[in-house]
Amino acid sequence: MRAIVIFDGDCGLCNGFVEWLLRRDREGRFLIAGSAGAPGRAALEASGLGTGIARSSIVVWDGGAGRVRTDALVRIARGLPWPWRAAVALRIVPRVLRDGVYDQVARRRPRRAAEDPACGIPPADLVALWRSRLATTADVAALASEPGHTPAPRT
Repeated sequence: MRAIVIFDGDCGLCNGFVEWLLRRDREGRFLIAGSAGAPGRAALEASGLGTGIARSSIVVWDGGAGRVRTDALVRIARGLPWPWRAAVALRIVPRVLRDGVYDQVARRRPRRAAEDPACGIPPADLVALWRSRLATTADVAALASEPGHTPAPRT
């Protein structure tokens, strides 16, 4: 099942993580969306999380509830090949501990201006792959309409 990874395009750590993910996601299971772009905002709204969450956390949405912080990282690990899939074992650590570490790292993350805040700045050797994996609003609509999708509650 495909999922959309929503990230802060102005965050150097987030951009680096997306670069890392694209290099390892050989099967193309993950699309990417900057939180400032229309697809990212649409996915965040559809997930029920709201658009502000991606300023402090990476988000993964696969048509159901959005996952944040280390739950998002575990969901990503589940979709990657070995040895990265082994990171699913993080689930055995209590969420309050693993998210506490995540939050400490997030507070110290480097911020940088992005040319396009909707999608960050891809490294030169990844431009074509990065662009091919950018989610569209049509991708968001397709995930939202898949069987088993429960619309996010409106607040």
